[in-house]
Amino acid sequence: MKRAGIFAVLATLASAGTAIAGSLVYTPVNPAFGGSPLNGSWIMQQATAGNHFNRASTTTSTQLTQSQIFAQQLQSQLYASLANQITQAIFGVNAQQSGTFSFEGTTISFTKANGQTNITINDGTTITQISLPTVN
Repeated sequence: MKRAGIFAVLATLASAGTAIAGSLVYTPVNPAFGGSPLNGSWIMQQATAGNHFNRASTTTSTQLTQSQIFAQQLQSQLYASLANQITQAIFGVNAQQSGTFSFEGTTISFTKANGQTNITINDGTTITQISLPTVN
């Protein structure tokens, strides 16, 4: 009887070792890529729940007038011109060793020492410091 039990166990182990292999088939979940159309609402709910973008804060309820657009562009050009003048005073042909510029509550000061140009920008709320190597 023991031999029959041993043969039964061996037969079971031998047959358990065989496996049936099949090919793997990918089935998309998203209906836009061939998945089930029933998944569409679930995918949309998941995307909406994870969307932290607030559309109301990025759009304005009123359109800008032509004069407002012109004023913004003019202000941008004036700031660009001012930035160019400050850059020329710090790094241009007749560069200064130190200086201070003030406009609309913002103060920009710079000093050159030990091969470094140190720039401090103070807008009344925050102070930004920039250090650059001085180019001769």
